[in-house]
Amino acid sequence: MAPSKGKQVCGSCGYEQKFTRKDSESHEIVNKSGGKEVIMIREEKSAEPLDSDAVCPKCHKMGAYYLLKQTRSADEPETKFYTCSHCGHRWREY
Repeated sequence: MAPSKGKQVCGSCGYEQKFTRKDSESHEIVNKSGGKEVIMIREEKSAEPLDSDAVCPKCHKMGAYYLLKQTRSADEPETKFYTCSHCGHRWREY
């Protein structure tokens, strides 16, 4: 709780409590919180590998990012999820 305009205000939740002189003598502020940093993301880049031989079934252009996941039992082959690098269409291959 930090004093603010005759009140004590919680820095994390915003709860307010009346502030008296007796409260200020018995409590000590140990740490003041600083402003929070805001990070803005302009563009998201894919970290997935690019399969240049994959052909998109929607726009018919070559090149798609892929991700391998084991969706069935361990003795079955993994599923390959594709995302077209041109139009963003998503499909899968078993």
